[in-house]
Parts: sequence; C-alpha cells; structure tokens
Amino acid sequence: MKNLILGILISIPFVLFAQEPKEFDFVANEVNGFTAVKQGNTWGFIDNNGNMAVSLRNDLVSNEDPKSGKVGVEGIKYPQLQEERAIIKKEKNGINYYGFINASGKTIIEPIYLNVSNFYNGKALAIKLEEERLGKNQLLGKGVISYKYDVVLLDKTGEVVKYLEGPFPVAVSKKKLREAPAINAKWLGEKVVSVKGPNGKWKIHRL
Repeated sequence: MKNLILGILISIPFVLFAQEPKEFDFVANEVNGFTAVKQGNTWGFIDNNGNMAVSLRNDLVSNEDPKSGKVGVEGIKYPQLQEERAIIKKEKNGINYYGFINASGKTIIEPIYLNVSNFYNGKALAIKLEEERLGKNQLLGKGVISYKYDVVLLDKTGEVVKYLEGPFPVAVSKKKLREAPAINAKWLGEKVVSVKGPNGKWKIHRL
C-alpha cells in the first residue's frame, strides 16, 4: 500500500507541471529527427518528442522565396538541421557571413563564409574569403587590400579539408554583395563533386 501511495505521489509532479506544446506561426516538415518552427521573425527546432532542441533565435537562415536548384543559402526555404548542423548568418558592415550551429544551438563553425551549403555525408561546400594587402595608398593614407574567394569543402568541425576552385576576384562591399556569391557545384555521388572554375569549365573532384 505504501509503495502504491508513493508511486502516485511521484507521478503527480509530471502531470501538474507537464508543459503544454507551444503555438507557432509555422511548423516545417521533420528532417532527420528535428523540425523547424517559426514564431514572428525567429526560428528554432523541436525534437521528435516535441521538446525545444534549439531555442527561438533570429540568425537561422530562411527565405520566403528560395531560388530553386541553387546550392547554398539562397536555395533554403526554412532552417534545417542536416547532420546536426544548421546554417546561421551574421551581418558585418552590411554583408552577410555564414556558419553553423549544432543540435544544441552551440556555434560550431563561426560565420565567416560568404556562402555555405547544408552538410552532405559529413561535408559542406563553402565560399571562403581571403584578403591580400597590396601596400598603402599614400594619398589617402590607407592600406590597399585585394579580396578573392575560393570554393572549399568543410568538415563538421569547420576544418577546410579541400580547396576545390578559385580564386575568384570579389569586391567586398554592401553594394556588390547584396546577394551571396553563388556556389556553382553539383554533388555527383557521396565522394564526387563537380565545381565550375574561374575559366567557366566544370571540374570533377574525387574526395
């Protein structure tokens, strides 16, 4: 009898304090055990038990009008946790830079890339910005910097595992980079990717 009463008492808090599901403005389709949810201008993720895995935040990447067939951020309709990595963005001087969080909301790859793709078989395509100091403008008293970018392959820790194509010249300004530079690449298999080079030709890369 005592055990019965004790069991009832232990179960009471779970009934009394069980959280009701939140209401959201939009609920996406489940992907890999996680579902993106939207409230106002913020997004987060719930798990298969309906619990918040990643709290609502304003830096997860989404597009109301995604560009179909585009590899990278412009082709993403709503946030996804692909292989427990979701794309985030951070604005600096009017330019968006992209990185990744994990399934707990922790930043794993800092937002330093001009464009990224979702992960596929442990790898993500990214556009890595490089700068080269050419000297100093004596008239203006400022350093002269040249910018270029390469298409690279990242692992899930953010390590660049391979440079695929580049360099491509780029002007780093709010006006010139209103949209992320395109990632002209196609996965042809788990370990084969084709990338368009500066000469307009497509190269096959075996990983």
